[in-house]
Amino acid sequence: MANRKIKLIAVDLDGTLLRQDHITLSPKNREALTRAADEGIEVVVATGRSIAAIAPQVLELPFLRYFITCNGSLTTDREGNVLRAAPLPVDVTLEILAHLTGMGGFAIQLYADQKMYISRAHWEMRDVFHLPVFHLKALFSDGESIVESLAERAKRPGSHLEKINLPCLTPEQKAEVKAWLAERYGDRVRAVSTMPCNLELTDREGSKGAALAALCRTLQVPMAQAVAFGDADNDIGMLEAAGIGVAMGNADAAVQQAADRVTLTNEEDGVAHALRQLLEW
Repeated sequence: MANRKIKLIAVDLDGTLLRQDHITLSPKNREALTRAADEGIEVVVATGRSIAAIAPQVLELPFLRYFITCNGSLTTDREGNVLRAAPLPVDVTLEILAHLTGMGGFAIQLYADQKMYISRAHWEMRDVFHLPVFHLKALFSDGESIVESLAERAKRPGSHLEKINLPCLTPEQKAEVKAWLAERYGDRVRAVSTMPCNLELTDREGSKGAALAALCRTLQVPMAQAVAFGDADNDIGMLEAAGIGVAMGNADAAVQQAADRVTLTNEEDGVAHALRQLLEW
């Protein structure tokens, strides 16, 4: 019998639900989420990825009805209907892209309309920029993702600009970008990391915590009855907002400190382990 105090589970993907290859959903995690869904608990994906980049093994789970994507910039249902959107303004996006391009020395990606884009110039330097393998797979799978200009793509009428991603920065580059953003925009632009080397920029309302709170209101689920799982900087707001925040054993110390409890690592089926305890299986 499930613990009836829990009505919703929000789970991050990379470093949390998936193995370190960013693709594999383990049998134990799949079984745990399926059992929770069978017992009437809403299971929601909350990821920094776009919907197009979510691992097929996750998308195939038939009980998933809602997806919080691009760090909370967009919430959709399985049919693609938008429940909540918090895009970057076009003028802010263009100014940031211009500044980052002027800095040089690192790759820039734009997430727009649930797709990832990169300029042809940066794509041709992908080996120099050390782009993550799963990013390369996403870009190779869609020829439209390589564009001549990210700024021109951002200007496309009616576009939803979810985030700007800097996938591979040195510590010095990351510090410089964050300092400029803070000075120029204050709290209007959020800068969070999902991996040690990256930085992801969204509107201040584009957070997993805000998106989870909004979805719970829509579903009439008290936040106190929501459980959230995460491992990275972009998960902290969600872990703090949920009734129970669970950090992975592989999470950074700051993430673990923000959580109510710490489970095993993603390689040890930490999500399944915590659910067995929380749901008293």
